[in-house]
Amino acid sequence: MICILDEPHPYQMLEQNQTLHLSQSETLILSSTFISNPAPSFTWTFQPSKSTYITVLVNGTDDVIIQNTFEGRNLIAISVLTRTTLQESWFGLYKVTATNNQGSAMLSFAVREKMNPGIPTNLLIGCTKPHSVEVSWSDGGDSQYYLVIFSTDRFLNSQEVYPETITKRTDGSDVYSQNIDNLDGGHVYFFKVVAYNKYGNTTSAGAVGCTVQEPCYSGTDSMFVPGMVLTVTGVLTLLFTVGIGIFFRRNGRLCHCTRQLPEQRECQNMQLSNRDGRPQSENERSPYQELDTNEVAKASVYSEIGGHNHANQIDPYNDGDDGKYESLEGRSNPNVYEELHS
Repeated sequence: MICILDEPHPYQMLEQNQTLHLSQSETLILSSTFISNPAPSFTWTFQPSKSTYITVLVNGTDDVIIQNTFEGRNLIAISVLTRTTLQESWFGLYKVTATNNQGSAMLSFAVREKMNPGIPTNLLIGCTKPHSVEVSWSDGGDSQYYLVIFSTDRFLNSQEVYPETITKRTDGSDVYSQNIDNLDGGHVYFFKVVAYNKYGNTTSAGAVGCTVQEPCYSGTDSMFVPGMVLTVTGVLTLLFTVGIGIFFRRNGRLCHCTRQLPEQRECQNMQLSNRDGRPQSENERSPYQELDTNEVAKASVYSEIGGHNHANQIDPYNDGDDGKYESLEGRSNPNVYEELHS
C-alpha cells in the first residue's frame, strides 16, 4: 500500500468564509473538516467584531471546548469548537488552522449577533410643496429596508403606512429620503421611520410634525371666470341691440309720439323713405320734396329789391300755407333780369 503525503485541504467547503447569526445566550458550534496526511494539529483564534486584537482559544477556558479527531483510513481530520452561553463580546471572527509537516490550511467563521436593525436617526421633515412632505433620515445599522408612517394625532389613536418601500443603498451612503404625497393641505401631520431586517424592526425615537402647505392661487386666476362672464354678457347685449336696430330698419317704420295738443297724444308713423306710395294733397308739401326754382325766382321778389311795391306781396301775418302759395302762383312769370335792369 502506497501512502501519499499531503498538506491539509478543506473538505467539501463551498466557501472559505462562513457567516453565522446567533443571539446572545445561544450556543456556538463551529465544525471544520480537512483531508490531511499525516494527521494535522489544530489552532483556533478569535478576533472580536470591534477590535483588531487576536486571541488564541484554549480548550477549557472562556467556555471553549475543542474536540479533534482523525480517521487514518479516509485521511479525514475534524476539529469542532463549542462555546456555550454567547456573550456580546464573543461575536466576531473565528479561525481554525490545520498544520502538518507538509503544510497548512485555514478556515474562517464570522459569528454575528442576530439583532434587530438600528434605530433610524436624524429624522427631518420638509413641508415646502403643496400636499407633499419630504422625510429624510440616517441609517441606524443592520437595516434592509424602511417604511414611513404618519399620523394626525401624534400616533395616539391612529397611524398610516405610506405604501412605498425604501431599500438599503448599495453606494455606501446611509442618508435616505422619501416624498409623502396626496396629503390634505392645512393639516398637521406627524412622521416616523421604521427600519426592518430579517430578525425584526425598530422605529425612530420621536415623531416629527409639520403643517402641509396648500396651493396658492394668484389674483389673475381668481378673476378669470368673472371676467369671462362679464365679457360674454357684454357681447350678447351688443348683438341683441344691433339685431333690434336691423329689425326696425328692415320693416321701414318706427313708431314715435308727437304732441299736437296739450290734452291729446297720438302715435304717428314717420315715413323713413319715399317708397311708401301714398298720394299727397296739393296744399301739403312733403318734407323731402325739392323746392321749385321757378316759384322761388318770382318777379315780385326781385321787384321789392328794386323799390317797386306790388299788390301781391306775401302777407307776413298770414299763418296759412294757402296765402303763401297763392301770392306766388298768381303772378306772371316775367324775366327776372329785365325787372332788375328797369
